[in-house]
Amino acid sequence: MNEGSAVLDVAKLSLLREVAVHGGVTSAARALRMTPSNVSQQLRRLERDAGVALLEPRGRGVGLTPAAERLVRRAEDVLAILEEAESDLAAERSAGAGSVRLAGFHTFAAGLLGDVIARLHASAPGLELEFVQADPEEAFDEVLSRRADLAVIDEYDGHPLAPVPGLVRIPIGTEPIRALLPEGASDPATIDWAMEPAPSDAFRWARGVCRAAGFEPRVRFVSPDPNVHRSLLEQGVAAAFLPAIVADGLPSRIREVVDLPGPLRRTHALILRRGTERRPRIAACRAAITDALAAALGGPGSDAGAADAQRGAARIEAHDTV
Repeated sequence: MNEGSAVLDVAKLSLLREVAVHGGVTSAARALRMTPSNVSQQLRRLERDAGVALLEPRGRGVGLTPAAERLVRRAEDVLAILEEAESDLAAERSAGAGSVRLAGFHTFAAGLLGDVIARLHASAPGLELEFVQADPEEAFDEVLSRRADLAVIDEYDGHPLAPVPGLVRIPIGTEPIRALLPEGASDPATIDWAMEPAPSDAFRWARGVCRAAGFEPRVRFVSPDPNVHRSLLEQGVAAAFLPAIVADGLPSRIREVVDLPGPLRRTHALILRRGTERRPRIAACRAAITDALAAALGGPGSDAGAADAQRGAARIEAHDTV
């Protein structure tokens, strides 16, 4: 820092962290819903305050200098301390008042959001829940940029999401996934399949399961909505991988695909900013989400899901590297 200059601005440090996380000014600006020129302008001001170069040309864009990378690591500590300070202040206020902003993926919203809201009304009647639907990758941006306080994500075996500095991941349960054939079908290798879009982890996982079983799935129907897959399955049009919550109540004519390598499952987890874990409002929301998931899974798998949630609450796994 230049002699006599002001203390480094926390907002600009947070912006520098976003550039590090997203790998460039343009991507960071997109995630923050800012213009690249605005981001660049703020970073130039931070450079003047710091007295060292923070950005350097890299290919067609710019990258962080070694000094900037060191500053980002320090900024992570500063931002976490500020989050903890806000948590301490929040603890002085009513745990059941205010609002919580939650981001989550489609099947969570369709299958569990209503129950989460009902549980919050019972446990924290003064707490208002705001929700935005977001894919797991988008949910990271929502939480990191403070547009959301926490997010629910799903991860598939062999396809973990990349860790993000400043965020923590708390597992809350494991959901079985069922591989299902429509009435009259017997060979998964010769029937059409409904799957999620090709870039998604859900698709890559499902295709990997099929390939490990010795066949290439014939994907004719593509939708990000598993309820569409279920509809095609029930109408006898396509086979599908359905999460247990979506597959609940299927007619008996639907058959399981046998001899697939397992276990077939996905993990649900919460994503929070480091330092916010103890905030009463977030704790109330975490409990409602965890309980709603355990209740939805039910049956033999519910105890395992609850155990996962308890272990996750006791052992928060920090996402320390991009």
